Amino acid sequence: MERTQIENARAKIESLIEEKRLKEAFAEIKEFLKTRGNWSFSEKMAELETNYNYLIHYFLEGTKDPEYNRIYKQLARDTYTLTDSIVEGLLVQQSPALFFEKLRLSTIRTPVSTEEYQEAIGKQMDTFSFLDLLNDNDEKQSRIQQNSQSHERTVSDFFYSVFSSPRANAEQIAAYRTFVGDGLVPVNDKSVFVSALTMNVLQRFDTRKIEFLLELCENPQPEIALRAITGIIPIAQKHEKQWRLCAEFDNRIRLLSDNPVFTRRFISALIQFIQARETEKITKRLTEEFIPQMMKLSPIIGKKIKLDEWIGESGFDEKNPEWQKILDDAGLTDKLQEFSEMQLKGADVFHSTFANLKSYPFFHEMSNWFLPFDDGHSQVQQLLTDKTEGHSLLKSLIGSPIICNSDKFSFCFSIMIMPEDYRKVMISQLGSESDALKQMQDEELALNPHQNEEVIGKQYIQDLYRFFKLFPRRDEITDIFALPLNYHRLEAFRPIISEARYMEQIALYYFEKNNFAEAREAYESLAETGKTQSETWQKIGYCKQMLGDIEGALKAYLHADLLEENNTWVIRRMAQCHRLLKQPEKALANYRRLEHLNPDDLNVQLNIGHCYLELKQYDEALNNYFKVELLDGQNARAWRSVAWCAFLSRKFDVAQKYYAQIIANKANVHDFLNAGHVELCLGNTKQAVERYCQSLALAGNFETFRSMMEEDVNELQEAGVDTALLPIILDVLFAAKNLEIV
Repeated sequence: MERTQIENARAKIESLIEEKRLKEAFAEIKEFLKTRGNWSFSEKMAELETNYNYLIHYFLEGTKDPEYNRIYKQLARDTYTLTDSIVEGLLVQQSPALFFEKLRLSTIRTPVSTEEYQEAIGKQMDTFSFLDLLNDNDEKQSRIQQNSQSHERTVSDFFYSVFSSPRANAEQIAAYRTFVGDGLVPVNDKSVFVSALTMNVLQRFDTRKIEFLLELCENPQPEIALRAITGIIPIAQKHEKQWRLCAEFDNRIRLLSDNPVFTRRFISALIQFIQARETEKITKRLTEEFIPQMMKLSPIIGKKIKLDEWIGESGFDEKNPEWQKILDDAGLTDKLQEFSEMQLKGADVFHSTFANLKSYPFFHEMSNWFLPFDDGHSQVQQLLTDKTEGHSLLKSLIGSPIICNSDKFSFCFSIMIMPEDYRKVMISQLGSESDALKQMQDEELALNPHQNEEVIGKQYIQDLYRFFKLFPRRDEITDIFALPLNYHRLEAFRPIISEARYMEQIALYYFEKNNFAEAREAYESLAETGKTQSETWQKIGYCKQMLGDIEGALKAYLHADLLEENNTWVIRRMAQCHRLLKQPEKALANYRRLEHLNPDDLNVQLNIGHCYLELKQYDEALNNYFKVELLDGQNARAWRSVAWCAFLSRKFDVAQKYYAQIIANKANVHDFLNAGHVELCLGNTKQAVERYCQSLALAGNFETFRSMMEEDVNELQEAGVDTALLPIILDVLFAAKNLEIV
């Protein structure tokens, strides 16, 4: 069977299991087994069928079995597992994917146990301790380098061993538990192990390993706990169907939900995952808007600002006002401010910067993408040819909360290939800023005692994002950042996210990132609790409005209005919805409420006029428009409203006067078109054609103009224009347009 056929067959079987059609699933599995002859699989299939037949028999006999649901779920779980095993057995023979490549290698290599890896790492740590006691010289550095490389190979091999490991038994989990509890094993090595375990479970559902990851969520070392929590989230998403069948997971999550440290870390990780979905948008904006404008600006900077003014002794303390003017003129000031605000809010603004620095051989190894940044890494040690410079750089990088581990390695490698002079300048600048950065971190830590944990969690998710988006063989691995944005409705985490304060946080982040469908669902979940405020219904309404559900939006706004009377934002939104639903009378009633609350709001007066206009009460409409003009004589919106209303009410002289005012200021394509209509109604055909020509010039092409004219045919006919003349006028305009082109 081809890989596509295998995956399609798996999907069909899993769909049948999900729909509780086990008999049909069994039939499909038997067909599968004809392709993959394996006596152990056939034996397991026969066992499942026998157990299911017994269950059906007892059911038909009317025997009440309190264990029925548990037994059925276990049968479904075992059917999923058997399907996975059969598929894996087929794919391991032919799939070029990294996971199956490592599986094939494991069958021809002498297996190394977790205990052996643990022992090897312990010996390497002892060697480091011994070398530390020696006097500094070239031989010591060489031996440290050799031991570092040996240790890195061990950690990498262990990563792949865990990544491609089979489903765990109790003995294997015990070995993992011993490894994590070993005080001699560095926390960085344990962190890489947790990532390998996560990647393995993402590839293949394994109940024992998931239980162990849930156990690690409460590990006393934050680096380990945070990686376990972060990994559990996409695992529950990817394996949602199988997770539902595991009652032991639900029990464990309920226990964890009582731990305030876990819930704080979990919600923080969830929010970081939501933020990570914005990275591509941010990258696109930086590459398409920000960077091109900076490139255009560079010649101006070169001419008007001397380089030594930027990096002179005074630094940036005394800024030249001319610099700000250049940024303002280029339209970059607001973008720089926005960039800064995004960074402060935790957005991943450096992905685009470092994306092109992932081609180094270091990143060809999957395991290296999950390494915490370490100044003792053998490849980083090459920076320390000049120890003062190297330590200065590494100190600033280790302490940086804004650059993730993967990008820190990228930065080091790019520094290494710089010309010496540039490298020295770069390192000295970073070194001078590291103290200020440290002070800023200390201040933030005083305000937020969990700051360090949040940085570790955020950087790990950014590392994951880079792996799934930039790893050379990323197409062979399911992208966890392309999974549905359904954190708010994951049954796996219901004991946590069902709590109002957490659901509100999730909903807010969806809402702020313009994920309106997800935000609506999250806010509706909040509303079901019955303890909501007007703001919840306001946001439900806004989400529905942005999704095009105007009737649903109106219902939500009405609910919000009941909870909080006289909220002008809500009343305005209700009025807008009524207008969109062609209910001008109801819209007018709401605008009258707004008028009572804000009698000086000219925008409300304009909208009252628009409602009268839609009701064809032209005199009332004109009264409101004139009122706006009286209070604001330069209000072009009022002029346009008066002009169009006058046209509809056949007061063509008034309309002509106001369109003349509009054209004397700044007219658009519709202003010229409408002015032409007025002249046509007044019998001024020549002037009408002139206005139409001006409208055509702004329309850009003749077909666009023609469609605009055709939309107004009924209005012109009602105004008494002989519409039989319109084709002639269009021909005249077409000829004039072609003559202009020639």
